[in-house]
Amino acid sequence: MNCEPCASSLRSASQSSILVCAVNCCVSVVSTCLYYSELHHLHQYPFFSAQLNTAIGALLAGLWLLWLPKDVEVETAATVVPWQSWAWLSALLAFQNSLEILSIPRVQLVGAMMVVAGVMAGFLPSLWVSGLQHVSLAWVAIFLLSRIPQAAANVAAESWAENQKGITWPLRATLYTQLLGLPCNFLAALTVSFFWKGEAAVVLQDYAGGFSCLTEGQGACAGAWRSVLLFAVPGMLYTLTEFQVLQAAEGDHKESDRKSIRNGNG
Repeated sequence: MNCEPCASSLRSASQSSILVCAVNCCVSVVSTCLYYSELHHLHQYPFFSAQLNTAIGALLAGLWLLWLPKDVEVETAATVVPWQSWAWLSALLAFQNSLEILSIPRVQLVGAMMVVAGVMAGFLPSLWVSGLQHVSLAWVAIFLLSRIPQAAANVAAESWAENQKGITWPLRATLYTQLLGLPCNFLAALTVSFFWKGEAAVVLQDYAGGFSCLTEGQGACAGAWRSVLLFAVPGMLYTLTEFQVLQAAEGDHKESDRKSIRNGNG
């Protein structure tokens, strides 16, 4: 979780875009702390944790959309995004998430250097337990590699944000990518596990173990449900504000182009 999409926005940002980026960064810090707190309980079941968070995010975004007045915004032919595009975006995000899951336990020291000091409080316990000797350049490379599908997803989503205004589109984007992310997460986890462990069955074992961890709550799993619930809203808001940043960036780019045209004509 990061503030990467804000980087391009701030180059030609309006005040509203700067505010959106600031909110996104704040949400990112909070959600990252709570996510590592969740992983402290579910660190042995990261694929299950990802699926659970995705399902909860879809539920919260859907409930928010249902709560909005029906006549707030209506999709038109100029604003609708095909389902195939949402599926492609979800696949990119799922692949990025699976690579990140694979690398996070092994690059915690590097991760600590890439986020603000406050984030460290969320995963210092597991950092000290695992030890620093396990940090490997190979896992760092995998972590950095996970940024590529994230960047591709950002480019795609920003191009679809054209002509989109208001809160409805980011909410729809969150709902659609989270819903489609459930099968995409599963397929991405199977692929990553096959190349990592040599077998795909480890994903099903991860899901079964994670479910037992939540329902039984013994040992390190004690308090897991509380961590999951604490992360639920910030986790969904992080995805939502990511799309808002891309939406604001596209709006600023269009406004900058209009100004350039007017200056050229003048």
